[in-house]
Amino acid sequence: MGSKILRAVLLATLSLAIVAPAALAQTGDTGAPADCGEYDGVVCRGWFSDDAGVVADDARVEEAISALVAAYGHQIAFVIVSSVPHGTPLSFAQDLGDAWGVGLADGPPGIVILVDLATRRTELTTGPGLDLPASRITGAGDSFFGRSDFEGGALAIVGSLEQELAQPGGDGSSSRPSGRIILGVLAAAALVGGGAALTSVRRRKVERIRTVRAELVDGDVARLEPAGHELPAVADFTVPFSGEAVPVATTAAVTTLRAVHQGDPVDDEAALRAVWSLALVVVVDRDRVRRDTEVPLELRSSAERPLLEGALQSAIRETLDVDEDDDRLFEVKRQELNRIVDSLRPHRVAAARQRLGQAIVDRLTATPLGFADLTDAGERLLRAAPALDGTVPLATSLEELGTVYSTATAKTERLQTLYASLPDSTTRPAVAAALADLSEEPAAAFERYEQVRTDLSSTGALLTRDGLSIPAIAALLLLNHDEDDLDDFVAAYHSNRDLGLDPGEAVECALAGLREPGEIERVRAEAKRLGLPVSITTALLRRRDDGPAVYQELLDELAKEGVSGDARQTIAGILAVSLEPAQALRRWFEAREALATLGLEGTYADVAAAFGASDPRGPRTFALAYAAQRQALARSEIADADRFAPELAHEGTSGQTDTWSGRPIPRGLSDFDPFTLFYYHWVITKGHLGSYGWEPIYRDHSWSADRGSWWGGGGGFAGGGGSSWGGGSWGGGSFGGWGGGGGFSGGGGSSW
Repeated sequence: MGSKILRAVLLATLSLAIVAPAALAQTGDTGAPADCGEYDGVVCRGWFSDDAGVVADDARVEEAISALVAAYGHQIAFVIVSSVPHGTPLSFAQDLGDAWGVGLADGPPGIVILVDLATRRTELTTGPGLDLPASRITGAGDSFFGRSDFEGGALAIVGSLEQELAQPGGDGSSSRPSGRIILGVLAAAALVGGGAALTSVRRRKVERIRTVRAELVDGDVARLEPAGHELPAVADFTVPFSGEAVPVATTAAVTTLRAVHQGDPVDDEAALRAVWSLALVVVVDRDRVRRDTEVPLELRSSAERPLLEGALQSAIRETLDVDEDDDRLFEVKRQELNRIVDSLRPHRVAAARQRLGQAIVDRLTATPLGFADLTDAGERLLRAAPALDGTVPLATSLEELGTVYSTATAKTERLQTLYASLPDSTTRPAVAAALADLSEEPAAAFERYEQVRTDLSSTGALLTRDGLSIPAIAALLLLNHDEDDLDDFVAAYHSNRDLGLDPGEAVECALAGLREPGEIERVRAEAKRLGLPVSITTALLRRRDDGPAVYQELLDELAKEGVSGDARQTIAGILAVSLEPAQALRRWFEAREALATLGLEGTYADVAAAFGASDPRGPRTFALAYAAQRQALARSEIADADRFAPELAHEGTSGQTDTWSGRPIPRGLSDFDPFTLFYYHWVITKGHLGSYGWEPIYRDHSWSADRGSWWGGGGGFAGGGGSSWGGGSWGGGSFGGWGGGGGFSGGGGSSW
């Protein structure tokens, strides 16, 4: 019987090879998109992109997907990566689908399938209006991927997808291939995986049983891990401060903290008492740490631990090797496993306590007052020391440090609150960051924003049809005090579209108050000459008569400093719209140096310094605020939130006031805060590669290597490649060979 099935499948493969050209001819050109772009280092190679290089015959998978696209019309991007560069595999799949514009703008929505080798996850997400059983489709490849048969797994997933699209109501096209594609795909998988693609109900049942049993065993073995209350903590062994502390200068305190941190002799007892009294260091009873974390005598004298460790491994294997149909034997073996776990656990806990106790002891430094160690507050002060005034009293520095950190924490909390209130979209983090600076009351900011967004949605139907981001535009209108000018904005947008401007340029011109044909052409010509977005060129022209000349002068000066690519244009643009030419570079150098003292160097820090150059508090305070904001955002629940640190750390752009002057922004589209529009142009808009953010500056994630620390990651940036300026692209739209779909959300997948 099996051989008959296999012969039938092989015949179906031959028939597919014969009829496929005809099917393609009937449905039009369904060749894979050419020059379809790159997103965060993942290069599009067609319908199938094996970025990890694990599939030997890419063409076989490409052909199977191409046939599926021809039959049903849904563009499909199937991607295999070694690891996703940011976010979760599902969120990265959604971002990739939006960036590449997978799907047809006025036709069937797209489908993105992502295999992430690092997390052993397969995810499927779709464009708007298409609902597929993601986990069922991706699960078809799990058993293949589990044994490193990635070609067979990919083909099995394509076959499972075809089955779903072929179902009534499966949202496939009216052209039904009657199972022809799935048979061909299964045959290909059979040739690749020795017929394993013909997964039977029995095999699926066995896989489910094995998965459930493995999870049960994992739970049993996890009981060996010590609970938090069972492990020693430094606070359990600290000595309370006694005596009196005298005020000391910040320099003396920092010198003492550095000595404790490095294990060097501490000579200044007065400074030591001061930092101890302010909880920058703790004094620890080292002898009690050793006594309390020593392995109990009865466990040390016993020789049973090695035997139990060996028995544990055998018990795990025996439990998982039980036949899938023998539930009774599985439970017996599992009970034996749990008895071993119960016997071994005291040994594991005692060993963990001893290791952690020794780690505490190893960190201690001998001082005249006892064995000491830095607290988190002490480490923060030590790391921030280069940006502090060492001559002021320690209490003053701590107050300054506490202020910037509490401010950064409060802004991050507002951002998270607003993020949770907003619907899921690609621009969601940027909108949340914008509203976090609008008001100290998240509820009030969200209420004002919702009113603008709702009004804009009801009056700006053309914006939606053109694929623009209504949430992003609403946030910009609100920040620039244009919430009462929505009708003027929409009218300007319609007028600009009638002039032949594409959606990206039309919305930028409308936001900048441009609607007269002569003025628009003049600004567009200048923007093209400068290589800047229309909105920023408008800001330069309105700021001062010689704005473009100032920008060009700054561009040349930055080139002498080795700043290149998009970073140079970004920095020159920010400085040109914010500072007098004579001040601009000097202030930028000061801010750059202040950031460097905290370990922040490289292209991203150079861009942040451009914001810091105009901060009214001065470059030193901005550096502290920026470092604090980076740390607070890195610890938030929002992936990549720390890219908003420069804007949030800057003392400006809040309460609808002009960033540089601090005065309220006048009503009307012709008046706007150029800083806001400048910043959010790169945060909200898509660049030429389809990704969001400062491109290619932000696309390199090397700056985020040390995100949890006080100062975050360092440099490692190279100059940008092609320019992403040349006028914004505020929403969807096609590039390369995709159809300009996008709008990906939801989905799911499976682990293998």
